[in-house]
Amino acid sequence: MKVYLFKGMRIAFLFLFFCKFQLAFPFDELKTIDMRALSLGQMKAMSKGFTNPAYLPFLEHKQVGVSVFNRFEMKELSTKSIFALIPNRLIDMNFNFSAFGYDEYQLLEFRTGFAKKISQGLAIGTSLSCITKNSILEEKVQSYLKADIGFFWRVNDVIELALTTENLIHTLNSQPVACFAGVKYQLTPTASVLLESGFDSFNHFNVSAGFEYEIVQQITVRGGFRNNPKMPSLGFAYKIEHWSVETVFQFHPTLGITSGISACYLF
Repeated sequence: MKVYLFKGMRIAFLFLFFCKFQLAFPFDELKTIDMRALSLGQMKAMSKGFTNPAYLPFLEHKQVGVSVFNRFEMKELSTKSIFALIPNRLIDMNFNFSAFGYDEYQLLEFRTGFAKKISQGLAIGTSLSCITKNSILEEKVQSYLKADIGFFWRVNDVIELALTTENLIHTLNSQPVACFAGVKYQLTPTASVLLESGFDSFNHFNVSAGFEYEIVQQITVRGGFRNNPKMPSLGFAYKIEHWSVETVFQFHPTLGITSGISACYLF
């Protein structure tokens, strides 16, 4: 009985927390497949081919994989995804299918992205999404469409710049239009620091900072911090031959730990 009471109080607190700060919008539960970007302070523009498809032309390998992202150690708040990143000579593409929720409330998203190099170090990308929501509180299944655009510029061997949008074109008026811009600086061949800022049409502003360090050839450690909401994060990546496993842990001072894991095959 105490366990169910605790879970109920936790869900109620989550609802009040999100409403108070107005930082959670419908469908945010689906935007979590990039464990690397999440461990760097929930970055979006600096995402390698996921939320910013403009990075796709600079990937060295094609990737297919799965991921699970579990919020605040509650199975009711988990997102499961299947994804593919496919750089090629004609046009670079990504695909993602995500599912969030349970029988009474479910969100499904199919997203695809396309990218093309404009010059040796500059690329542009766009993504299209179809989202469906099925809730017992509504009479029928609702569907929404949205489209975004992103840019990536590898200035030189040590500096990378990126920009991406969120809900640039959409069919749901309650969603804010947002823009994210980031920079990566390669300190050494095995260490880098990243900084990103975002702003949306609801006048929300956030800053994320992170670092990556390759401890040995197969293991990378990452850390980050996002100021709005204030959440530090930590992540690890392990690569062996054609396989890569990435994890992330986010630490909320009140709600607890959010964790995620992804596994992909590189070819």
